[in-house]
Amino acid sequence: MENKTALTREEVLKALEDLEGWQLEFKCITRRFYIEDWAKITAFLKEVANAIEKTNHHPDIIFHTATKTITISTTTHSHGGITQADIDLAKALNQSLEKILG
Repeated sequence: MENKTALTREEVLKALEDLEGWQLEFKCITRRFYIEDWAKITAFLKEVANAIEKTNHHPDIIFHTATKTITISTTTHSHGGITQADIDLAKALNQSLEKILG
């Protein structure tokens, strides 16, 4: 069950200190993942899909094939901003990337 506890701007900035690569952009947190190897890109996208299904939290995803960049932005639309569910999803995606890249 996702935790939709709304976070203040200060709480978001504090959480981002421990989330490598993530940054605050308007009412979202965003990270651009660059993965050189196509097999690892595919594995990461599968991990993203699994995280979405597990958390029932649905980020915006842009995949740029030319630059091998996956941009993920997450916010809790129903709460008009960033919640703990967004932070939890970002943590899960960082862990997935670490698992894939080793």
